[in-house]
Amino acid sequence: MARIKKRGTSGNAKNFITRTRAISKLQVSLADFRRLCIFKGIYPRVPRNKKKANRGSKASATFYYTKDIKYLMHEPLINKFREHKTFDKKLSKALGRGEVGDAKRLEENRPRYRLDRIIKERYPSFIDALRDLDDALNMLFLFSTMRATTKVHSKVVAQATQLTNQWMAYIARQGALKKVFVSIKGVYYSANIKGQEIIWLVPFKFPQNIPSDIDFKVMVTFLEFYATLLHFVLYRLYTEAGLVYPPKINETRIKGIGGLNAYVLQNRAKADNEEDGSLLDQEQVDDDASHTERKLTTEEISRAVKADQREAEAEADTVADDKESSPEAKEEEKLDEFVDENKIKGDTLLQPRSEENEASKLFSKFVFYIGREVPVDILEFVILSAGGKVISEAALDEYTLNGGADAKVDLSSVTHQIIDRPKIAKKVQGRTYIQPQWIFDSVNKGELLSVSDYAPGETLPPHLSPWGDSGIYNPAEPVMLEKSEDNENEAEAEEEEASDDGEKTEKNEDVDEDKDLEAQKELELEASGVTYSEIAKNEKGRKNGKSKKRKLTEAEEEKELKLMMMTKKQRNLYKRMKYGQNKEEVRKKELQKKKAQLQKSKEKLAKFNQKK
Repeated sequence: MARIKKRGTSGNAKNFITRTRAISKLQVSLADFRRLCIFKGIYPRVPRNKKKANRGSKASATFYYTKDIKYLMHEPLINKFREHKTFDKKLSKALGRGEVGDAKRLEENRPRYRLDRIIKERYPSFIDALRDLDDALNMLFLFSTMRATTKVHSKVVAQATQLTNQWMAYIARQGALKKVFVSIKGVYYSANIKGQEIIWLVPFKFPQNIPSDIDFKVMVTFLEFYATLLHFVLYRLYTEAGLVYPPKINETRIKGIGGLNAYVLQNRAKADNEEDGSLLDQEQVDDDASHTERKLTTEEISRAVKADQREAEAEADTVADDKESSPEAKEEEKLDEFVDENKIKGDTLLQPRSEENEASKLFSKFVFYIGREVPVDILEFVILSAGGKVISEAALDEYTLNGGADAKVDLSSVTHQIIDRPKIAKKVQGRTYIQPQWIFDSVNKGELLSVSDYAPGETLPPHLSPWGDSGIYNPAEPVMLEKSEDNENEAEAEEEEASDDGEKTEKNEDVDEDKDLEAQKELELEASGVTYSEIAKNEKGRKNGKSKKRKLTEAEEEKELKLMMMTKKQRNLYKRMKYGQNKEEVRKKELQKKKAQLQKSKEKLAKFNQKK
C-alpha cells in the first residue's frame, strides 16, 4: 500500500507560515516581531495558492517563509527583548510604590542591545553596504528635517541631523558629488564612491504638517537600523581618507547657522592634532578663540628645516628624472605608496590619488557670496563639493549678532554673487551676478556654462533631470529645426496659393469632361432598363470595402496577429510601452514649443533694445 501523506506536511503548507503562528512559535509580541523582521531583513511573501498555504482556510493572512522563522528562533535579540519587558514591569512597580531609589538603580542598569553583529551579517563586504545606502540616506535626511513630536523624540532628530551632516561633510571634502537635480519633492544628489553610484533625496526645510495615520514605530525601527549602518560606512570612509571620525564640532559656529560650517575635519597623519580647517575656509569668519598660540622650540625648528631640505632635494631629483624620461614612460608610471616602517603603527599615511575628478575642481578659482533669499545649505554643499569657497550673508549676520561686529570682513575676493531677485539695487564692480540654477547646471554639465543665460531677471533654460528621466527632449538642441519647419510651411503655403489659379482652370476642364461621360453612360443604361444611380451605389460600397480591407491587410494585420500571439502580461506591457512612448512624444513637442516661444521673446527683446 502507498504511504498516506499527512495534511500540511508538504508543498505550500510546509514552506509558508502565517504571522500569528510565527508569533506564537517565537513567543514574542507583534511589535517585537516587526522589529526583528526589520533588523534581520525578513519580509512577507505571497504564495501561489493561499488556500493551501493556510491549510484549507480562506481567511486573509500574512505569510512568511518557514525557514526564515526557524532562522529567527536562534536570534539573541529575542532574549534582549524579553529582558527589556521584565525591566519595564519592575520599573513600573517601583514607580507605583514610590520607591525612587530603586527606580534610579533600575534605570542605570537598563538592558541595552547593539546591532553591530546584524550589520556584519547582512553586509559581509563594504560594497554591499554602499549599494544599500540609498534608502538609509533618504530616511535619515527625512527625519533630520522633521520637528520633534510625541511620536518622534528630539534625540532621534538630533542623531539624524548629526549623521547627515557628517555624510555631507565627507562628500564635500572628497569632491565626490556628480549630479544635482532640484525637484518639487526636494533636491536629488548623486555621488560616486568606490565605483558605486549613490543617489539620495534631501527634502526642503519647510514647516511640515506630520500626518497622524503613519505608524512612526515602524519608521523609527528602520531609522535605528539605518543609523547603525551609516555609522559603519562613515567610519570606514573617514579612516580610509585619513580623517578623524567622528569629526569635531565648532561650538561657536553651531550656535549660528551650523551645517557644514560647524564641522572641522582633521587629518590623522598630523601628530599635533591641529585643526585642518573647516570646510568653508572663511578666514574672516573664524573665531580668535579657536586658534591658540603655541611657541616653537629649537628642536622643532631644526626638524622643520631638515624636512624642507629633504623636500627640496627630492623635488630636484624628480625634475631630473622627468627630463630624462620619455612621454611613453610617463604614461606607464604609477603612484608610489608610502609604507610606515614602524612596528608600532599609529596614524595612517595619506596616499596620493590616482584618479582626479574634474567636477571637484570646477569652482576652485571662485569665491561665492550667497544672499539671504537663497537656500544656503543646498548651494553651500554643491559649491564646496566643486572646490569653491562660500561666504553667506546670513552667516555674516549671525556673526555680527554674536559679538563680531567690530571685526572687518574682507569681501574683495568675491568673484560671483548668487542672487534670486529680478533687480539689483547696488552692483559691485568685479562681481558676476548669477541665479542659483547656474551652479546646478554647471555641475551636471561638468563645465562652466555661459553666465548671460543665468543673469538676474533672465528667463532660465529648462532644468531637467540629469539621469534621463525627461524623455527624448534635449534642451541643448538648437531651435533652427523649428525655424526651418516654419519656413517650409510658409513656402508650401505660397506655392499652394500660386498654383491655385492654374489648378482651378484644369479642374473646370476635367469637370466638363466627366459630365459628358456620365451623360453617355446614363443613356446606355436607360436603353438596357437599369438605372445608373443603383449601379453607382454598389460601386461606391465595393470601393469602400476594398479600401478598408487593403488598409487592414497592409498595416494592421501583422500587429493584430502579433497581439493575438502574445500572453496577457505581454499585451499589457506592450500597451504600457506604447502609452509611455506617446506621452514622451507629447512632452517633447510641448517642450519644443515652449523653447521656440522663449527664443522668439528673446529675439523681440533684442530688437526692441536695438531700436532704443
